[in-house]
Amino acid sequence: MQCWVCDHPAQAICHFCGRAVCKDHAAKMPTFLCMYLGNNNTPKGLVVADVIWCGICQPQPEPIGMPEMF
Repeated sequence: MQCWVCDHPAQAICHFCGRAVCKDHAAKMPTFLCMYLGNNNTPKGLVVADVIWCGICQPQPEPIGMPEMF
């Protein structure tokens, strides 16, 4: 598999969009695995730091409504 950006051999896959990237074009970004209510109903999130990100796709900071799905 080749890097989406430079066509050199890919080393990783973007966690967010699935593009293949080489080490030179791989970036890192944190991501949420899940959200839950902790003690005293305090919202908590389980986060993984440094997941592979292609640097091209744009993970959205807020959920996007999709009313056409219903």
